[in-house]
Amino acid sequence: MRLFIKFGYIGWEYTGFQAGNGEWSVEDTIQRELASAGIADRIATAARTDRNVSAISNVLAVDTAAAPSKVIGILNSRIPAMIFHSWAEVPVGMNPRHCLSKSYRYMIPARMVRDFDLLKRQVSAFAGTHDFSAFSRRDSRNPVRTISDVSVSGIGDLIEVEFRARSFLWNQIRSIVAFCLHYNARGEFISDPFAIRDRFPLLAEPTRLILNDIEYSGISFTRLLSQSKMRNFSHMLETVEGRGIVSREFLSAFAGINSNIGKE
Repeated sequence: MRLFIKFGYIGWEYTGFQAGNGEWSVEDTIQRELASAGIADRIATAARTDRNVSAISNVLAVDTAAAPSKVIGILNSRIPAMIFHSWAEVPVGMNPRHCLSKSYRYMIPARMVRDFDLLKRQVSAFAGTHDFSAFSRRDSRNPVRTISDVSVSGIGDLIEVEFRARSFLWNQIRSIVAFCLHYNARGEFISDPFAIRDRFPLLAEPTRLILNDIEYSGISFTRLLSQSKMRNFSHMLETVEGRGIVSREFLSAFAGINSNIGKE
């Protein structure tokens, strides 16, 4: 059977995401543990995040005869800086990249924003279908993308910018955020950011970006998470220095499931 497993990870604990991107990339780490347990030699993933970017719910696909509880249990026990928390059985051959939507959150300390209302106007200019050549690292893919929804909210000393789309380009969100912050600091509103011909040269800090969730049409995920893993992962987040913003997002995301997680 083919399993889709939702998992989170602390981005700066790894050398990158994609297999081959350093010995301790996210994909290499997962594949190594699954192979050593005799479960699977290969995985497929839904989103390849930039180095130092974290995730609450990325998705991996694995073909295996093992029970979901065994697969998730092995991964959670062997990989401390990741948390594997939900699963769904899907049709054989289904590609995790073919999703309904991906959502990312960028967390900005409120002190870095000069004008909150201006920031909302700036970010909204990126919604819709556009050529993002000036706001991404170019590769062979089509630079035209559709951001279906973008929102800005203030929560105390933190401002969250959330983006939703079917797919994103390399560095796309970090480039957009850097552009908005750059002109926000100057009090300027650029009504048509896509009039820029050259690539915008700045990128926002990667450690403040989180892949929040990935959704699929007609697929419902089942939560499967032990109390011991939740405790250990929460403790790791609480002891991380200098990454309090991201830690807070993780703890908030998992705080509501304490009553539903399994006992050992």
